[in-house]
Amino acid sequence: METFNCPLCNSFDCEFVKAIETEPLIQRWIAAFGIDVRNEFHGVRSLELRKCNRCGLQFFWPGFLAGSARLYEELEKFDWYYLPKKWEHDVALQDIGGAANGIEIGSGFGDFVARVLQEKHVSFEGCEQNASAVEITRRKGLVVHLESIENLAKVRPGVYDSVCSFQVLEHVRSPDSFLKASCTILRPGGKLMLGLPNASSFLRHQFNLLDLPPHHMTRWTEDVLFRLQEFFPLKLVRVALEPLANYHVHDYVEAYWRALSTSWLRIPSIPAIESRIARAIQVSGLRRFLRGQTIYACYTRI
Repeated sequence: METFNCPLCNSFDCEFVKAIETEPLIQRWIAAFGIDVRNEFHGVRSLELRKCNRCGLQFFWPGFLAGSARLYEELEKFDWYYLPKKWEHDVALQDIGGAANGIEIGSGFGDFVARVLQEKHVSFEGCEQNASAVEITRRKGLVVHLESIENLAKVRPGVYDSVCSFQVLEHVRSPDSFLKASCTILRPGGKLMLGLPNASSFLRHQFNLLDLPPHHMTRWTEDVLFRLQEFFPLKLVRVALEPLANYHVHDYVEAYWRALSTSWLRIPSIPAIESRIARAIQVSGLRRFLRGQTIYACYTRI
């Protein structure tokens, strides 16, 4: 059995949040994606969500439920999984300016790597553990390492001016070792850029199968990202919050409506009204002033 220490700061001061049965998750994966994840749970019948009282990170236990390479090979078949362009890509490009080189950890099909090369003319590489994605990336003529960040750090310490990771850190079993390795491959003064699902956004009111094991293993907030400075040789430069994306408007409305239905107001779900509200947000442009699902943080290596 694993201990209950936090996978980020290693504190044992962690509290129980809730237990989740795995069998319903297995059935939902089959229904939603046609993927059988039973083996990903290794016979575990119930997992737990816990919160660290030291750093604030929420994490799922046991940690060995982090998804296998096979799971990501199955997910890459969906065209929405490795999106070629993300909001955090645009934000990170502003911070990469002036760098001599860089690397994206969890580079998928290499779309961001290619974009940096084209727009910033910076020597840029990828690092990816999904062998199928690496093959596709290399066919594009891009440099990508089929390696974990921890193993890369053993052979490339202090090599890069910039290290990027988008929608990756929440998947890993040990964010502590991931971030230590990211700092190791950075030169002093180099920049670390992270894009993550924001657990303080509408996601906190939504049941999202992909925000649970074996897909996501941790949940991140602005406060947790600020506290990284206490545990790693990093200085926070800035945090940015994604405006609500057009394709997330219906999820946003549904999530907050569900929150009202479970509050003391007990407002029942009315799909027709929810659709009208979502449409009004899209047409009016109001979504630009609402908080989307991604949070971005940029640090310098000290």
